[in-house]
Amino acid sequence: MPCPTPPLPTRRRAFTLTELLVIVAVLGIASALVLPRLGDQDVMQLRRAATLLAADLDAAKAGSLTHADDPRLVVFDADANAYHVAAASDPATPVTNPFDRRPYRVVFGSGRAAALGVVSLDAWSLNGDDAVGFGVYGQLDQATPATVTLRAGDTRLTLTLDPDTGEASIGDLH
Repeated sequence: MPCPTPPLPTRRRAFTLTELLVIVAVLGIASALVLPRLGDQDVMQLRRAATLLAADLDAAKAGSLTHADDPRLVVFDADANAYHVAAASDPATPVTNPFDRRPYRVVFGSGRAAALGVVSLDAWSLNGDDAVGFGVYGQLDQATPATVTLRAGDTRLTLTLDPDTGEASIGDLH
């Protein structure tokens, strides 16, 4: 009769010291990359808000090109921390946004700008009023550059509109 083979000992699976050290190193590197970005949430929201505002200014400029009989303007409201795109004939009423068919109004911390709650309108220079308009060729309704400054915490970012082309440029953080 053959001799029965003893069962092989089962090995418990565990991490070796080398594997644990590699895991700790990877977690350390990942946290070193991610944690500084968590502190920059205000800056990231500020940059996204500036990009949104620049896109909306471009949309208002394009609206002026297609509605030469009633050019578009962007009206700023610091008290509501908002702005809206309106027809020059009725600056108090937002036009309809062609993408979502709602009034073309942006309130930081609400609606399509809900994720930008730490951003606020800080200041603007729009030829003495609270609106910037575009002509039928995309030019501004003023001879000097228009500026709009956004703020998140202690950080500010200024958008500048070229008076001849209406092009928006986003400045550096300060």
